[in-house]
Amino acid sequence: MLKERVLSAVIGIPFILGILYLGGIWWQGFFLLLAILGLFEIYRMMSLRGFKPLFTAGYFFMFLCFFSNRLDFFNLTLFLALALFLAILETVLRFDNLKLDSVALTIFSSLYVGFLLSYALKILNFEHSFAIMLLAFILTWSTDIGGYFFGKRWGRHKMAPNLSPKKTWEGAAGGIFLADLAVLAFFKITGIFEFNIIYIVLLGLSTSIIAQIGDLFASSIKRFFQVKDSGNIIPGHGGILDRFDSFMLVIPLVYYWFYFLG
Repeated sequence: MLKERVLSAVIGIPFILGILYLGGIWWQGFFLLLAILGLFEIYRMMSLRGFKPLFTAGYFFMFLCFFSNRLDFFNLTLFLALALFLAILETVLRFDNLKLDSVALTIFSSLYVGFLLSYALKILNFEHSFAIMLLAFILTWSTDIGGYFFGKRWGRHKMAPNLSPKKTWEGAAGGIFLADLAVLAFFKITGIFEFNIIYIVLLGLSTSIIAQIGDLFASSIKRFFQVKDSGNIIPGHGGILDRFDSFMLVIPLVYYWFYFLG
């Protein structure tokens, strides 16, 4: 398993960085693909448990959330009204074999995936967009790596045994520690941004905590649908949500951090 994870990282990380460096349509297309595949994984898990996703309304709503910053207020509200109408219409037409819990899960999943990943497009508008997105990935990866190795070596106290049995408080502390080291190294090596060291440490601390919350939330989704992984598209990691669950919560925080302080 570890060998597969390392191999996937060796191949996947340069590919992702190359896409981000190209920017523009490549950047937008990459994150849109993540949103499409991530939502598909949730709808697939729903179907396995007997729920019935509203694919048309759900994907339409997800696209609106994802491209929300590209629309003015009038067009956004117009299309949101249309998406809601599609969901209502499909619910009426499929009433005999469709329950409202499926409708609620469909809309929430679209919002969860589309809205969080829309911040990738917002970051694209920043002057140093590549460096900022690289930082978001570094914070996510360092939290994951620190949590894994610290937890494996020193993990004793379970953090959420009913949700994610392998996660420990020692691993969580290791994730925060490595994230702070990584963010300090990033700002020192790049020299692009100048911030007070306290703000930098707080960025590492807060993003690491929220990354771990994102991972636990994805675990709760999989627990609810009774699956081990959200998919199998990435060898050693599982699905898109298995790999990008933490990152999806990190990018809004990084965006606002640079928006208000940058």
